[in-house]
Amino acid sequence: MMKKIASIIGVLAISLAAQAQTMLWPIAGKSAGEDILSQPQNYIGEELNFDGLFIGAESGAIVLCPAEGTIIYVGTAYYRSLTYSLSSGSREKQSLKEQVLAAREQDGTQYTGFMSLRLADGNKVHLHGFLSDKAFKTGQKLSRGDTLGVVDYSYKAFRKPSLCLSVSKRDNTAADPMTPFGLKTTFIEPKALTREDPLPAEKVREDLDVLKEAVCELYPSLEDRMGESAFRAYMDSLKSSVFTPVGVSDGFRMMLRDILHQIPDSHIGLLPDPIQTASQKSWQPGEFLMFCNDTVRILFTVPEFKQYEGKVVSRINGAPSFEYARKAYKFLYTYDAGVKSTPEEEIVLLGAWGRLMNLGAGKDSAHELELEDGSTVYIPFYERPRFQITDTYKRMVKWHNLNRMERDDDVFHTRVLNDSTAYLGIKTFEMLTGQVEQVRAFLDTLRAPNLIVDVRNNAGGHSEVLMNLLSCLANEPMDKQKGGYARVNKAGNFASLAHSLNYAADSEIFPDYEPGENGFYLRDTLETCSVVLPDAQVHYDGKVYILTNGSSFSAATLFPAVLVRNRRGVSVGRETGTGYHYMTALKFADIQLPNSLQTIHIPMVQLVFDKTVCDRFPEGRGLLPDYPLPLTYDEVVSGADGHTDVMLEHALSLIAEGKYLSDVNPFALVDKEVSASSGISQIITGAVALIVAILLASFLVSKRKKGNSNLSA
Repeated sequence: MMKKIASIIGVLAISLAAQAQTMLWPIAGKSAGEDILSQPQNYIGEELNFDGLFIGAESGAIVLCPAEGTIIYVGTAYYRSLTYSLSSGSREKQSLKEQVLAAREQDGTQYTGFMSLRLADGNKVHLHGFLSDKAFKTGQKLSRGDTLGVVDYSYKAFRKPSLCLSVSKRDNTAADPMTPFGLKTTFIEPKALTREDPLPAEKVREDLDVLKEAVCELYPSLEDRMGESAFRAYMDSLKSSVFTPVGVSDGFRMMLRDILHQIPDSHIGLLPDPIQTASQKSWQPGEFLMFCNDTVRILFTVPEFKQYEGKVVSRINGAPSFEYARKAYKFLYTYDAGVKSTPEEEIVLLGAWGRLMNLGAGKDSAHELELEDGSTVYIPFYERPRFQITDTYKRMVKWHNLNRMERDDDVFHTRVLNDSTAYLGIKTFEMLTGQVEQVRAFLDTLRAPNLIVDVRNNAGGHSEVLMNLLSCLANEPMDKQKGGYARVNKAGNFASLAHSLNYAADSEIFPDYEPGENGFYLRDTLETCSVVLPDAQVHYDGKVYILTNGSSFSAATLFPAVLVRNRRGVSVGRETGTGYHYMTALKFADIQLPNSLQTIHIPMVQLVFDKTVCDRFPEGRGLLPDYPLPLTYDEVVSGADGHTDVMLEHALSLIAEGKYLSDVNPFALVDKEVSASSGISQIITGAVALIVAILLASFLVSKRKKGNSNLSA
């Protein structure tokens, strides 16, 4: 009887669900609820999925329009995080697929198709993660069940084809994406975000206290950056200087940039403001400057001053121009502490920092520019300067995106440069399984004696992809790196997580970590590349040259570091943006400050790669190149013809000259010391073991004699 009642209830539930279903499941041939990868209130890694329905599918699966509606937006999108995306609107004469491939070619990131539909009830449905041969346009009406395209890629966390669907209300607040499909929902209605702006002084001070405690509690590399006591003193001094209200968009966010600049880290971040307030008027210089090798040039201007483009500037408002340029350094924080290349490369496009560097400017502001020839020009500030882009600017943007622009392959590209040299450009280590297999196939068939691997402007990615590709290059176990551990401040119960957007306050985030000196440890982690074993199937044994620069971060630092440390390759170019000895990454807490609602992305795990400190690996620096190439104007403008990759040409010249590993092993002395120390340790350990064994044997003999004596008695 109970089984019959349960069966009736089950049928009734299915019937009610079917009645409640108002949308069509967007994957053709699948039922509502099939292949859900993540739904609202699930965590994707360390990120809370608030309102997305991520749906897995086979490659080439058809995407259907879930409901009748009107297209209000269509174009390309790339999600750097669940809360931050880059997008570009549609070009009506191009198919969506053509636009996506063009965006990937230009920026090197995993752009995909994005569409928003307005439904009859005013709600909006948003889809991203598909490609289409159709050219959609806004205002176009679609019917339920219309074919939109094929499944592509929705988010970096899912290494399989997938689609993301979300819903928003008329006022653009998030809505439930599950009930329209008749699914039991996990969605939680959002609270309206409100704040005072400008922020009262006492609330600024409260937010600064929250951030201070969060950094001290969560960020394990603070002692290596400036020390907890120094950081607390800095924060307390900053807090005591706040007496009047502070505007959020410029004033307080600038304050946060200054704080993060004190502890620069390639994995820390200030996330976008969740409340888009009307910005105050800001006045910007009428010229866009570039800065390279302590030289400032006018890159382009408003039309009235076009004749000054390309001129070298000696002084700005009476001070040496390089002093003005170096003010931009205080806005930078996304590089590891002692790294010098990243800020040097970041402020080449100096004009990009013009608004931040002149926040107090007004309509009467101007720059007095003294030019190299001794002449002077006054260029006023504008609320909305109408710049005319120059060819030189386009060249510099191309340089800033090298290894991201050359082909429309998603994440890598290959080519044969000449009879003796092949090229592998890796734009990101966020590769799908099929893409990894394509790279492996390239390495497996490669017969050229020299391989250039380009990881410039590569933000990193998955550790398993990194290890997979390194194993294809290993001639023997690569284990010279001495470190291989992860360290956190605590295993769990972080009080600061009360302000986290992605972790519950009582989360025990690191249950497998064991207590040790100054924290909790996990040894020999995948992320620290302790040992890389040769791949049994795929192997390339030629010479390896790795191109690096200040935007080679995270896995793009570890990749050349393993090869250089094990003398399996040489690095060419400039210092990496992530430190050589360790990085702080893996898991992150998104701490939202209670009054300003600003969110700081704080890395929680110190990943130690190698403890070796020597002239080749100085403390606090990124991976320094074996063959350095100083930054020059010629490089940033892509040579005289605008098409020359100067660093790549430098690597080719090294190959032509037969330059590779140095005759003298720069690690021989430190490795010998480690080996000797290890040997002494083994001798001591063996001696102790022998002594213990002798004592134990004596004890057993003695005990046995006593036992025999007692028995005889």
